[in-house]
Amino acid sequence: MKHSDDGSATASTRTASSRAGGRQGNVRRVLESLRLHGPSSQAALARRTELSRATVNSIVTSLREEGIAETRPVNGREFLVALVSRQGAVMSVQVNVTSLRASLFDFGTHARHDASVTFEEDTEDEGGDPELVVDMVRTLVSRAGLPLPDLAGVAVAVQAPLARATGTVTSWARLQLPAWRDIPVAESLQETLGVPVWAENDANLAALAEWTWGSGQGAADFLYAMCSAKVGGGLVIDGRIYRGGDGLAGEIGHMVLEPEGPVCFCGSRGCLTTFVSERSLLHALKSSGGGHTTLHQVIDSARRGDPACRRVLYEAGRHLGRAFANTAKLMAPSVVAVGGTLSKAGPLLFDSLVSSAEVQSLKVASPDIRFVPASLGDDAALLGGVAMVLAETGTGASTLPAWALRQRTVQNPNSR
Repeated sequence: MKHSDDGSATASTRTASSRAGGRQGNVRRVLESLRLHGPSSQAALARRTELSRATVNSIVTSLREEGIAETRPVNGREFLVALVSRQGAVMSVQVNVTSLRASLFDFGTHARHDASVTFEEDTEDEGGDPELVVDMVRTLVSRAGLPLPDLAGVAVAVQAPLARATGTVTSWARLQLPAWRDIPVAESLQETLGVPVWAENDANLAALAEWTWGSGQGAADFLYAMCSAKVGGGLVIDGRIYRGGDGLAGEIGHMVLEPEGPVCFCGSRGCLTTFVSERSLLHALKSSGGGHTTLHQVIDSARRGDPACRRVLYEAGRHLGRAFANTAKLMAPSVVAVGGTLSKAGPLLFDSLVSSAEVQSLKVASPDIRFVPASLGDDAALLGGVAMVLAETGTGASTLPAWALRQRTVQNPNSR
């Protein structure tokens, strides 16, 4: 009888252990889905994990109680579930041709620390170099009172496409960032810093930020165009950056619109960049005698009624509309967002953009497509770096707290 009792107890223990293991496995599947796909409805979680809706609802309830996840209403009946970051520090760095920016986001102390350094355009200092990035990271970590190993990770947004196979700036863009030539960005910085580092094209990270927290939030398929000094693009499909086979997917700035158009730095003629970048728009205005030196000035003058400035913004919108129509007919995004300085032109840009897309019969192929201005402004690429690190480290944030959006940029004391 005693042997029978022991056997029953052992069987009961095994059954309980099996149930616990099954429960833990289900939780891991839900967490993995949220990490890979970002904020999701419970119905989407059930489909991806192949769990019942009741099981997913139970797991989400537990994750909420533990402070790991939260839910946010999308409409009257549906909620999105997202991971929540309540501790740890994340560093995001933006490597631009004319500047370096870095921000440390400390989720433990609810503080953000910023630094930046600028360079003269068309000089050998363009884009800085890896050593300067390392200096900025160490400076901000010290300012925050953290040991470097406490960083959950560093994201680097590069104003150039990165080849997927090598992690280096692609060959036709190397002249834009001379000090980064043939350097595997993430690998090199990770070896020096001793913490995880991820590198990505800046427009891709801006697209991820806008999808996670901005104008593309909740969209299954999202196309983003960054239009400032340069023109870049990013695709987010089912919650993930779509990079393509070589890592160069989404480079809408180098879509050829006019085969006989101006020569682009990539070597092609008539790329979108040659029509809507800041330099292109300023060049188009030279004969008008306005003396504009920045895209911000062009937009301000257009708002005050300057006919030449209004004209170049109208034409920029027309070119963007053509590019979006060509892209959208292939991938049919539900939302297309325009970010960067050019997006601040508002109706001066969007009226011609929408009408141009309609001329291309886009609404026939994608009747529900929406064109919107991006909402995260100049911080989009930096915030995209935060979103990437949180996703890669298994945490997340469905909304950004106010302290993370307050930018207090100071000159980097280690700048050269």
